Amino acid sequence: MRISLGAKIALYAFLIIMVFITLIPLLYTVSASFKTNYEITAGGINLIPAEPTLDNYKTVWGMSGTSLDSRTTYADYTFNSLKVSLLTVVLVVVFTSMSAYCFQRGHFPGRKFLYWLFMCTMFIGAGTITIFPLLQITTSLKMNNQVGLAIVQFATAGASNLFLTMGYMKTITRDLDDAAKIDGCSFFGTWWRIILPLSRPILATIALMSFQHSWNNYLLPNLMLAGDQSATTLVVAVVRLQSSGGAGASQYNLMMAGTMLAMLPMLILFLCMNKMFVEGITQGAVKG
Repeated sequence: MRISLGAKIALYAFLIIMVFITLIPLLYTVSASFKTNYEITAGGINLIPAEPTLDNYKTVWGMSGTSLDSRTTYADYTFNSLKVSLLTVVLVVVFTSMSAYCFQRGHFPGRKFLYWLFMCTMFIGAGTITIFPLLQITTSLKMNNQVGLAIVQFATAGASNLFLTMGYMKTITRDLDDAAKIDGCSFFGTWWRIILPLSRPILATIALMSFQHSWNNYLLPNLMLAGDQSATTLVVAVVRLQSSGGAGASQYNLMMAGTMLAMLPMLILFLCMNKMFVEGITQGAVKG
């Protein structure tokens, strides 16, 4: 089917507009991170700072002169986010791959019912409705810490990871399972030695998505780690930079600089895993 010239022009015009809509806020954030707070609050949308400065980055990096815990630096908050995000990723990848393998290759009573029951959660957006019960449960179990936060994020990851992983596993021939069984592999051994290594693209995809969700999560860390400011995550600390000036003064310049520093790990991770991410999404979604 050939697309007419007018349709191509309209399509490219739409795509260009969407690119501008996406990039302008990002470019303004980059620009504002080099501005003084007075220049930001004075108004205007000029992307070139009148007097560029690196003081915002220096202040944020040391977390000096703020109302945050003076003993905790930007590096500490970054390390907290890394610990929580990496633990969440490990839990999601291991248990999602095991669940997908059991549903895809296993045979047990109620398999289809359990699968579709779990899939139904993809279409139910509970959102903030579950926050209060979650906090009650974690408080009762004394899980209001970084490990508890990672477990909650893993448990609420959603069914999309399972759907994509099962779709990818359909592309792996069952002959490999039969060959492994002939060689003496158990059901678990086949998953560990055969299926898990062959599922690296889709596992890298869900790992990246889980890391991004955990890294950018604000509400749960803000509530669950409220009792220990030194254990809080980077995103929570960055948002608090806005009100770090005292007397109700908003420090937008520090918040913008902190936002840029918080974005760098995700950008680097995505650039390193982009090829596997696209391959996993494509094959998992098509076969799912």
